[in-house]
Amino acid sequence: HGIVPDMLTFAKGLGNGLAIAGVVARAELMESLQANSISTFGGNPLATAGALANLGYLLEHDLQSNAHKVGQQLQDGLHHLSDEVEEIGEVRGKGLMIGVELVERGGNAPAAALTGRVMGAAREHGLLVGKGGLYGNVLRIAPPLSLTEEEAEAGLSMMRDAITDALPD
Repeated sequence: HGIVPDMLTFAKGLGNGLAIAGVVARAELMESLQANSISTFGGNPLATAGALANLGYLLEHDLQSNAHKVGQQLQDGLHHLSDEVEEIGEVRGKGLMIGVELVERGGNAPAAALTGRVMGAAREHGLLVGKGGLYGNVLRIAPPLSLTEEEAEAGLSMMRDAITDALPD
């Protein structure tokens, strides 16, 4: 995007389930801070080894490019689904972090109850999605960066079935 940040913070994805977080910043920022605290688990060898392995895997398999490619596939499929289902108000996202906003039929009022039903139906079909948004009406889709095109198609099929099951007759 042509932006060079002064500082980045990161956590969950780095450890892939292991407790680790980090901060990366320009040298002059890091040098301006005094390290005057400790952490009980800071520098844990297991967590740092796991994080290093995760970073190696991410780079070796070019998961950033995969997220862009497969994320676009998912978003295209969800946009196509939104042409068929009027309760899908908007599909938005970046890479594999996608939001599907659900609205009441015939308008744009948030459909939080429908969102809850879709979440439950998705779970029954084997698809785990989250819920968010100010009104609790946005399905949060955030699969692993290693998601394949075949898995994305299967997920889209499960999402279609879940929405169909959750809609009133």
